[in-house]
Amino acid sequence: MPDPLRALVGMGVMLALAGSVQAQTAPSASAPADPAQEQPAPESEPMPVPFVGLEWRLTAYRSDSGLTEVVPRSRPTEFRFEDGQFSGSTGCNRIQGAYTVEGADFRFGEGLAATRMACPGPLMQQEAAVIQAFQAVTRYRHTPDHLELLDEHGEIALRFSRLGAETPADPLLGRTWKLDSYSDGHGAELTPIKGTRIDLSFDPRGRISGSDGCNRYLGGFTRSGQALSIGPIATTLMACTASDAHAEQGRAYAELLGQVSAYRIENGHLLLLDANGAILARLQAMPAE
Repeated sequence: MPDPLRALVGMGVMLALAGSVQAQTAPSASAPADPAQEQPAPESEPMPVPFVGLEWRLTAYRSDSGLTEVVPRSRPTEFRFEDGQFSGSTGCNRIQGAYTVEGADFRFGEGLAATRMACPGPLMQQEAAVIQAFQAVTRYRHTPDHLELLDEHGEIALRFSRLGAETPADPLLGRTWKLDSYSDGHGAELTPIKGTRIDLSFDPRGRISGSDGCNRYLGGFTRSGQALSIGPIATTLMACTASDAHAEQGRAYAELLGQVSAYRIENGHLLLLDANGAILARLQAMPAE
């Protein structure tokens, strides 16, 4: 006859094993959900495009002959990029359109809008090459003061400099220069008519302004090192008559500015030079008002 105590012990072991199995197979109570796992990861903020919202001057473009400097005496070739839209000047007409940026990829949209103004032959050729270069752009490269738009081969299609990137100590900019004397084109040096003031100012945006002693004038300028070109120039139409000596002086001064090829600053004086290095005009820096 079996031992009752041994039988009870055996049943206890079996019940304990059964309980253990049930404990392992029974579904566990659901744990509280982790809020961090339920919420989607926040979208990363897009990286700001570094050249947006700034003013840029086109300084070079790719043409059939390679990377080409902007034509001297063209209208200021200023551009601005913002909110997927750009506008600027080819040196002749104004153009505008759309662009997209993704990472370092850069694309101009199809269909540029442009004014239709006729310009001298070199400026029209420049405009055609600039627009063709726009269509070739696929990427960009940027430094704080320069923007380069590249084609699919990594070559520069368009090169820009940031307006105002000149150093604050630039002695040419931000001041008024008063004409002391100028060349008559035949070796003689003339002074302005008594009681008239002829002056000239350069700003960081590539623009000039001033008075020719009769009319106000404005225009553009380009420079590289000591090389300088000025024009085209537009003037107001005031009271001076065609036969007035003041009007003749103004015309001579405007013609002189169109001959400038370089400049030099010496002892507070600005010397405007022609292609041979001869002095066309001597101007004195005026005290800040």
